[in-house]
Amino acid sequence: MSKQVTLHHHHSKPYRKRHIGAFIVLVVALALLVGTVIEYRNQIVTSVAGSNSFVRDLFGGNKSYIQTVQSSFGYSLNYDQNSFYASAIDASTGNVFIGKDLAQNRQYSVVHITPTLVNSPVTQSSLTLTYHHEITYNASKLPSLETVQNLSLADGQLASNSFVATDTQQTRVGSYAFLMTKWQLKATSKFTSELQSQVVSYSGIIANHPVTIVINYGLGSPSTSALYDAILSSISFDTSRLVSFVQNQAAASNEIAHKSILDTILLSNSAAAASADSTSMTSEKVAALYGPAVVKIYNVYCMDITIDSKPYLANACNGGISGSGFFVSQDGYIATNGHVATADPKSLVIQDAISTYIKGDSTSLEHLIEMTNLKSSDVNGLSATKQEGVVIDALYQLPDARFAATNSVNNLLVGLTDQEPDVTALIDDTSARKVYPAQDTLKAAKLIASDYNAVDGPSWGLDGYRASDVAIIKIVGSNYPVTKLGSINDIMQGSNLMVLGYPGNATDNGLVEATNSTVTLTTGKVSAIKYAAGSNKKLIETDTTIGHGNSGGPAFDDAGNVVGIATYTADGSGTGDGIFNYIRDIADFEGLASSSSLQFDTNSETQQKWQAGIDFFYNGHYSKALADFNGVKVLYPFDSRVQEFINTATLRINNGQDVQDFPVVAVGISIAIIAIGIGASISLIIRHNTHHKIYKRELASGRINAIRKGHPSLKVHV
Repeated sequence: MSKQVTLHHHHSKPYRKRHIGAFIVLVVALALLVGTVIEYRNQIVTSVAGSNSFVRDLFGGNKSYIQTVQSSFGYSLNYDQNSFYASAIDASTGNVFIGKDLAQNRQYSVVHITPTLVNSPVTQSSLTLTYHHEITYNASKLPSLETVQNLSLADGQLASNSFVATDTQQTRVGSYAFLMTKWQLKATSKFTSELQSQVVSYSGIIANHPVTIVINYGLGSPSTSALYDAILSSISFDTSRLVSFVQNQAAASNEIAHKSILDTILLSNSAAAASADSTSMTSEKVAALYGPAVVKIYNVYCMDITIDSKPYLANACNGGISGSGFFVSQDGYIATNGHVATADPKSLVIQDAISTYIKGDSTSLEHLIEMTNLKSSDVNGLSATKQEGVVIDALYQLPDARFAATNSVNNLLVGLTDQEPDVTALIDDTSARKVYPAQDTLKAAKLIASDYNAVDGPSWGLDGYRASDVAIIKIVGSNYPVTKLGSINDIMQGSNLMVLGYPGNATDNGLVEATNSTVTLTTGKVSAIKYAAGSNKKLIETDTTIGHGNSGGPAFDDAGNVVGIATYTADGSGTGDGIFNYIRDIADFEGLASSSSLQFDTNSETQQKWQAGIDFFYNGHYSKALADFNGVKVLYPFDSRVQEFINTATLRINNGQDVQDFPVVAVGISIAIIAIGIGASISLIIRHNTHHKIYKRELASGRINAIRKGHPSLKVHV
């Protein structure tokens, strides 16, 4: 069956330019659109990598406080983050960078370092290093160092009319010759004549570029004259890299100018290489999401103990116990270990009696045994371990009411920030039977329930555990951040584990550090899931490091659910560094809560806003994250990390790193329209080419004559 085809003059050519042009334009448009999508995705990947790095710095288990500033201009220096705050300007972009970002090679032309407010009383003190990359001297006509020194005056680092040079001499910085000048503030009146403010400048030439270092010691001079010595001695210069930069400066500038265009056309982004692996992202995001819900617990007590109203122990005091805990309810319920939170007079008496018996004095233990209904026949024929178990079980079955704490105080405290209490005052107040003063960030807690025996388990010679060493305490308040409880059934051998807590010495007078402590993340694997000795309750054996102060801290699975409570460390050396570490099943805690008729309210507005902010932060939506973080600061202002996230989000917004919402609908419609256009173009190209073949065949057969422009079209049957 034939059909009629209309031939036009343009069918004499195999293709029409307009069709090919439209096709090329649409393909390029689609490529650019896809490139935009990929670049947006890479922005997210880069943001996640940066967030991982930021959180790793906050929660790292083996944190080093020595930070390196690495400039691609060829110099580097180190500073202690505990003592100093640093920022640097990238000459290529004008962006300001702080913290861990400074370790990444960038073209830092200015580095500014000041003491932290916490660790230094110095005011208006600073060190500023300036690499004058915009000035290049001829190697054969280098100026004097005195001339270079004037750059400090030109930069405004020194007010020439306010300072007078008191000493000038040659010295070395990073093995290069520098001119060192000491400047003294001029006295302008009798009120300022006693003020001592000293400035020291260093001026040098490195690979034909001037470098100036200005140290302003502020009003603390000269007592602070050694403040920056360690930083100054850490400065080093790599001449080979400096020369390389000078030779390739134009090429580098050109590459920077065209980088974003190339990234889009090539559908790539070099920043994607910075993406972190999924494992580290998981652990660090868990730390970010639930770090604020982890608290430090202090338990210091002192009491006299009576048995049946008769004095037994005087001044039964501890030197201080510290451990970790975590919120399980927005209204202040906290999970922890029993050995962290309890101060039970019966347990203390039993522990004291057995301890003195081990030292050779059996008087107290025999007295306690006489209080029980034990008979010789109850232990005859049993092994030594079984006998000990029968005796200790009988002691714990004695009525609690027979043991009383008198003249007692139990300062059970929960720290909501990294700031420590005054250790000396805490211990002194407790010894004097005083309640330690309440503070906004250090809350008095009440023991609600516990399942704990001070004398328990194989370490006391028993044939198994009688209790699970879990406890519930409570502080007054509401809208606290909360964790999510999971199940030990969700993990298996080889699963990832993440533990948050406050590792450190938790006994004797090493209760706390002098100033502050930081919640720490440690990670590892599930080595095995076993039953606790002599019990049907489970323990998670792990290679995750657990220090003494980790006791009571949460152990998370990959989903961010708490599957256990860090409890035991079996260390043959006795140092507590962790060789075999064990985590109590979270089901033990839930069982204690159930038996105590407790239900937990996990509807925390603080946690909801915090989690939303973290999600936005990880995806580079810093403006949205900032709004949620500011909301958290109003609801729960205690955790210093909130302010750190606010500062970092603000900085990244100012640096132009804020990722806007992706226009999903608009991009989807655009892709659909372009795809339809490409399909239509292909269809037109194919249709035209088919007509061209018909035209050539008909022309060759002589059935038609050549059709010229302006001639009427022809109708043929094919």
